[in-house]
Amino acid sequence: MHETEILRQDFKIQADASKLSEFRTKLCELCAGEGIPAPALRLIVLAVDEAVSNIIEHATLSEDDRRITISVEIGEKKLTVSIRDRGLPFDPTPNRREPDQKSYPRRGFGLYLIHKIVDNIAYERTPDGHNVLTLTKVLER
Repeated sequence: MHETEILRQDFKIQADASKLSEFRTKLCELCAGEGIPAPALRLIVLAVDEAVSNIIEHATLSEDDRRITISVEIGEKKLTVSIRDRGLPFDPTPNRREPDQKSYPRRGFGLYLIHKIVDNIAYERTPDGHNVLTLTKVLER
C-alpha cells in the first residue's frame, strides 16, 4: 500500500452484544489482510470492542434505530475507526484516570483502556443527532 492509498470499509451492526463477535472477526480479517501486526491488531480490536460495547450498554438507543455504523480506514501510517450511533450524547474524549481496582473489580476500565490504546480520540455530535466517535492508532510497520 502506498502512503496515499487508504482502504475504507463500512460495517453496520445491530446494537446487540451478541453481534460483536462476528464484527470482531471481520475487523481482524480486514486488518490482518492489510498487514497490521498482530500485537497492534489485538489492541485496536480491544479499543473498538470497548467503544461499541459502551454504546450498546449505555447509549439508550431507540427501538427504531439500533444500528451502529463503523467505518474503518487503513493507511500506511495510521488506522482510523469512526463509530456512529443515534444514542444519547456522550463525549468520552476527556482523559481518564485508571479506575481503582478495589472499587471497580470487573467494570469501569473501558474508557481508560481506549485512551491508553489509541493515539487520538475525537467526538462529535452531528446536527442530525448522531454521535461520531473517531479512534486513531498510528501504525508502525
